[in-house]
Amino acid sequence: MTILIFGLVLAPYTLTAQETAQQGQELSGEVITLDDCIQLAIEKNYGIESKRESLTRSAASRLGAWSQLMPSASMRFSWSHSGDDRYNFTETGYTVSDDHYSLGLSASQPLFAGGDNILSLKSSILNYESAQTDLDRERADLVYQTKQAFYSVISARQTEANTAQAVERTGDQWEFVAQRDTLGLADPTEVSQMKVTLAETELTFLQSKNARKQAEENLLAMLSLPLEANIELAEPKALIVEAAPLSDHLAAALEKNPQIIAVEIAEKSSNLNKWSSWSRYLPSVNASYSYNWSDNAMPASFTTIGDEATWSAGISASWTLFSGTSRISSLKSAHSDERQAYISMQQAKQMVESTVRSAYRRMEEAASRINLSDYRVQNAVLNATLFREKYELGDCTLLDVLQAELSLRQAENEKVSAVFDYRMSLAELELWSGIKTE
Repeated sequence: MTILIFGLVLAPYTLTAQETAQQGQELSGEVITLDDCIQLAIEKNYGIESKRESLTRSAASRLGAWSQLMPSASMRFSWSHSGDDRYNFTETGYTVSDDHYSLGLSASQPLFAGGDNILSLKSSILNYESAQTDLDRERADLVYQTKQAFYSVISARQTEANTAQAVERTGDQWEFVAQRDTLGLADPTEVSQMKVTLAETELTFLQSKNARKQAEENLLAMLSLPLEANIELAEPKALIVEAAPLSDHLAAALEKNPQIIAVEIAEKSSNLNKWSSWSRYLPSVNASYSYNWSDNAMPASFTTIGDEATWSAGISASWTLFSGTSRISSLKSAHSDERQAYISMQQAKQMVESTVRSAYRRMEEAASRINLSDYRVQNAVLNATLFREKYELGDCTLLDVLQAELSLRQAENEKVSAVFDYRMSLAELELWSGIKTE
């Protein structure tokens, strides 16, 4: 029995793991684009689901806030039976019965509440907009993180490929030095230098391979896929793109960025709180209506109820004349909150503008670095080839060859770094301004 209960408890988790593994198998071998990764991340992310549920609850609260502007009505009916006879005196005499029936209807409608009900409705609408903003911000952050994980894998794979080529070139150089050593033409220091260089290059290759695996696992974890899944990523279509002017990014960020919108909502909410504090100085007015009927016997028709029923209608008003210093305190606090919201808005705008400008400058610099790194790689390839040939002819030392090889590896790594920085600066611009550049 214990085993059965334990199995039932673990069944949902087992099914989830099986579904994840099955999805990983389905994606294995397929070419997955960046958009595919973003879609998978959004579908699987628990933070997104949590924000969606918050939005649903905010929508329910917004719907409930409308009830403060609507009338309320209730109807009641009762019947009681007594062991003793009941005497009911009427205009025509009295009746004796052990039963009693009653029927009633009541309704009320707020006519004026100092504007508090309207302010509560507006506040619920702002809460809904805030929940929507939180969802948008969560989604934008997730898209940025997915891009970062995706581009990290692309960069790690390129670095591994470059290191593999370096290992191959170093191996060829080692074979040449070994042949010279066999013929007695190599200096002992050359053999020693090549052994060290070969070991260092192999270690670098192992490190780049592990870095690539780590980057792939980070991406798979973000996509909620098995870490052993083998997925093929599609290279981004264009490397250098034509970005929108800085002014466009600034305008879009100051208007549409979720952080700016969130601060704007907070500013509007503080304004509502201020008016709500003022509303406590105003009276409240309500209208009410009641309709009642009771008798010892069930009525013969609705006409009987109408003839014997009683009804009343009225309007009531209440006005708090004095409540100590609580209203004054609330009003001053609301004014302070409004000023603080204004300060927060200015700070947020300043921060967003500074971030967008910084990201745009990094994007421009990274684009220039890519162009420079292309030239450096070309130059390093020529130098490495030249020094290898000169070494074979005895016109330079092995140290010159190794230095040229090191310069080539550094140029290749710099290009990979520049490409990654360029793509991430574009992703950051999209995160803050919402303008897509791919």
